[in-house]
Amino acid sequence: MKTQSKQIVVIASLGLGLGMLSSFMQGLPIQLPPGVPSFGQPGGPMTNIDPVELGNFLRGREVFDRAFHKSGGLGAPMMNADSCRGCHQDPVLGGAGGLELNVSRFANDNGGAGPFINLPGGQGLSKLHPPFVELREECPPEADVFEQRQTPSTLGLGLVSEIEDFVILANEDPTDLNGDGVYGVARMVDVNGILEVGKFGWKAQLPQITDFGRDAMMGELGVTTPDDGRGLTPNHDGDGVSDPELSVEDFQDLKTFMRKLAPPERKGSTAPEVMAGELLFDQIGCAVCHIPSLPGPDGPVNLYSNLLLHDVMPDNYRGMSEPGAGVGMFRTPPLWGISDTAPYMHDGRAEDLDGAIRAHFSEGDSARVSYEGLTPGEQAELIAFLEDL
Repeated sequence: MKTQSKQIVVIASLGLGLGMLSSFMQGLPIQLPPGVPSFGQPGGPMTNIDPVELGNFLRGREVFDRAFHKSGGLGAPMMNADSCRGCHQDPVLGGAGGLELNVSRFANDNGGAGPFINLPGGQGLSKLHPPFVELREECPPEADVFEQRQTPSTLGLGLVSEIEDFVILANEDPTDLNGDGVYGVARMVDVNGILEVGKFGWKAQLPQITDFGRDAMMGELGVTTPDDGRGLTPNHDGDGVSDPELSVEDFQDLKTFMRKLAPPERKGSTAPEVMAGELLFDQIGCAVCHIPSLPGPDGPVNLYSNLLLHDVMPDNYRGMSEPGAGVGMFRTPPLWGISDTAPYMHDGRAEDLDGAIRAHFSEGDSARVSYEGLTPGEQAELIAFLEDL
């Protein structure tokens, strides 16, 4: 390769020797492969990625985008998609998913009278069976309650994973000591006898980003991953394909991809209505749960969430219950990049941001009522602020 002042190192393939790449990295700009967003852009790698991680990131991106097949273990036998990309694609690879990509969870709560009972095989039954399984799209006959779930974005999850447990626990208010009507509790997950704070999933059921990856591979694709000894995800599915169905190397690359996906960028508008909306966001109580930033090891993580569980569902809401996260309890979703991830709420019940605010009840009553009491102009200012995140 010729040495020039404006020399660009082109990563021509995912198999490029990382040692050679590293030797060329000294002070040289890098051109990513076609279709890969730039450094720091949504869907692209974080700017602080090193050469080895970059190679792993690009290979992990290929795993994320890979369409699996029955011969490779797809379906157990149930599944929701044939790839991670199948659900996480809005606005870029790794993002969220539309209403048509919702998945369903089933259970029995005896017509709402209780007790809540999980069905054989658990709640995570598939929206679709693969074509090679009979009775596709059948609801279990024992089920009398179901709940849909929206596809969450994976952008910036690496930064979320680095937030220490004590940071999240510090914002708990399980008995509402300050009397604001908002409680907020951390989901504590037992991992081999040690309690860890859940950070991922609509019910904060997964403590680590690797748990999130393993759970999604098994629950959504029916593909087993290498055993990590944590016991949160089955490592065998009995489908006749040797386990693990995803290799150790592929999973490590997938992990790097998820860890190093750049977070959503704030648009940074200085319009008066955006600045006014930010003040209203705090004044009406939205920031109580959607805390603008939490401290991370490398600086503030501007996710607009406390990562705690809250009940924001209407009275008599029927849905799924889990240990430590009862019916109606959901993790505060991060708001960064919110304008690109419609529809909203855990099941997509709100088509737009105005509808999302109006869909807050119980612990969200005060903020919702305050929002509804704003003038139309003030409501528009608050929405303008949210669309800037």
